[in-house]
Amino acid sequence: MKRTCHFATRIGVVSVSLSSGGCVEIPVIPGILKHPRPDELPDLLKDERVARKYTRLAIEKMAWPVLRQFPREWLVMHLDSATVKPGRLRALTFLLS
Repeated sequence: MKRTCHFATRIGVVSVSLSSGGCVEIPVIPGILKHPRPDELPDLLKDERVARKYTRLAIEKMAWPVLRQFPREWLVMHLDSATVKPGRLRALTFLLS
């Protein structure tokens, strides 16, 4: 029996308006946030607080091919607030530098 593995794939991009007046485009990838359905995710990510939590969870759990789709500055900005093991932190710091 052959087993097919589905990896995290981007289904779109959402533009998030920041309270600082800027704007950032982040990928919409189902599976980072547990409970929302893929069709609900774009509307949820337009809220800055949800987008920040989404990014922190991506940093904590997702592989580099997924993280590579996020804007580099956005990831660096949230790296300190993510709860990651020291080895992963060193690896992500290296990859983002």
